[in-house]
Amino acid sequence: MTQNRLHKTSFFSWPRRKSTNPWGPRWVLLPFFWRLIIRACTAVGAMVLISVLVGAFYASSQTAPPLPDRMILSLTLDQDFAEHENDALAGIPGFADKQPPTIRDVVDALERAADDPRVVGLVAEMKGGPGNLAHLQELRAALGRFRTLHGKPAYIYASSYGEAGGLGAYYLASAFDQIWLQPMGTVSVSGLRAEMPFARDALDRLGIAPEFFARKEYKSIFESLTDREMSPANRTATQALIDDLGTRMVAEIAQDRGLSEMTVKTQLDKGLLTDEEALAAGLVQRVDYPDILKAEMMTDAETDVSLSRYIHGLAHERKAAAKGKKDDPRTWVALVYAVGAIVSDGDSGFYGEESASAATISEDILSAAEDDSIKAIILRIDSPGGSPTASETIRRAIVRAREEYNKPVIVSMGATAASGGYWIASPADRIFALPGSLTGSIGVAGGKVALTGLWNKIGVNWDAVQYGDNTGLWSLNAPLSESGTERFNALMDRTYEGFIARVAEGRHMSPEDVDNVARGRVWSGAQAQQRGLVDALGGLSAALDYTAETLGVANRDDLAVVVLPRPLSPFEKITDLIEGQVRVGESLKVFAGLLVPLQAVFEPSALTIKP
Repeated sequence: MTQNRLHKTSFFSWPRRKSTNPWGPRWVLLPFFWRLIIRACTAVGAMVLISVLVGAFYASSQTAPPLPDRMILSLTLDQDFAEHENDALAGIPGFADKQPPTIRDVVDALERAADDPRVVGLVAEMKGGPGNLAHLQELRAALGRFRTLHGKPAYIYASSYGEAGGLGAYYLASAFDQIWLQPMGTVSVSGLRAEMPFARDALDRLGIAPEFFARKEYKSIFESLTDREMSPANRTATQALIDDLGTRMVAEIAQDRGLSEMTVKTQLDKGLLTDEEALAAGLVQRVDYPDILKAEMMTDAETDVSLSRYIHGLAHERKAAAKGKKDDPRTWVALVYAVGAIVSDGDSGFYGEESASAATISEDILSAAEDDSIKAIILRIDSPGGSPTASETIRRAIVRAREEYNKPVIVSMGATAASGGYWIASPADRIFALPGSLTGSIGVAGGKVALTGLWNKIGVNWDAVQYGDNTGLWSLNAPLSESGTERFNALMDRTYEGFIARVAEGRHMSPEDVDNVARGRVWSGAQAQQRGLVDALGGLSAALDYTAETLGVANRDDLAVVVLPRPLSPFEKITDLIEGQVRVGESLKVFAGLLVPLQAVFEPSALTIKP
């Protein structure tokens, strides 16, 4: 006699149905993949936390070594510099040397070194270098001051300049006294080129219909999806932009190297030069090895000090000098950063990718305005734009700071202050831009893609019920109706008109004059100054000099700068780093969730009902 055996189950469990899938067991890849991600993130987070805590303990027991009495600064140019101090790893013990300093730190250190009698020279090694034209121009200005203030030499060395093409590497190198090149190296001065992919044919083949709207003809942000080649307006504007930047770079290279612009342009048209050709053309001064350069430079100095160590040494000296002082006699100003895409309320992206949160920035601006000890606000912008409503939130805070609290607001543009980035710049008392800053783009664009054709190609049919005539306005599974198209056009018109009105008010121009230089067109900083969108050319140092002059102090050294958003402490950055891992995991979980409906498509026998 056999005895039936009952399988004990949870009250909430469901009996498992025998699979009828002829292809084998049900798809269990997603749950396994998700568990694997969770465990990997946990392990990585634990290792990061342990290493950081050990590094913090070690660092806390160390004291900063004093800077030597005679030194040559060394600078390795292998990546772009950060704009803001709140980089995910910068400042964390054990990781600080793996992250670039901010462009402000580097420029400030070079300008202080120019007047520091302990510093007798500078040697830089090019291993890639900044790819940001505005940063290159700020560095060039600081190098010029370093070389000319007290005649200190600045040499640069590279195995090759610009191996990946372009003009940026040599453009920066040309600001040094001597340019050294390793034997058998090359100098690439292939000029400037703007390439844009156009995916309309691919989207048509996939059955994806782009439905985008723009105001006006130069607003080409979605052209890669809607067109098959550059529109005439886009080509005209981009060519004019490239010509302006290239002509200016050639003129500056020629001036620094003591060559004619024609000579530089002739070499640029060749694109690639060997070591012997570069030496003969006067583009480099020495073809030799780095040990030779070091031996020649070190004869006049006690030791070489990295610029990073010099920056930390200066900070330690300032901190030591401030001990025992009750009050700082300097004039206080706020330096507010708006870096990244402008959003209503957001934090850093994955592993330090910043967004410009309107909630945070507007609060920082108003807090500085309300603080009687803060006498002016400098807004540093490096943003390609973003949400019009978020941009308006920041603009309103600037207007209130000026009108209600009588605080001057000065804008310093970094690499980009376009579209929404210009929206928030427009009400400032004065706007500074680098010649190579990308700004303007006074316009608006928006829309969506309709995936109806794609779903039809793979045999997926979406059905829906709705309450409201335009509920499918934002759906990717339905094309825009005639009413939806009318609504999008109304939004585009209203936003563009509002943008024009705000720029006209801030820049004291007529709406007609603004429209003539707007229409979505991107300008270089130099072009923008010629058209009244920018007041003066210069970097953050120039903006600080102007602020000092406005406040009636001798120079920017007499300004005490409060950076906002407040730089995070090392342990706050650790928290952000770990939270970033969680966000990665959550995003993968969402992605896995998006695949679940496809499981039902490819596995018809598996039907899942969720409460």
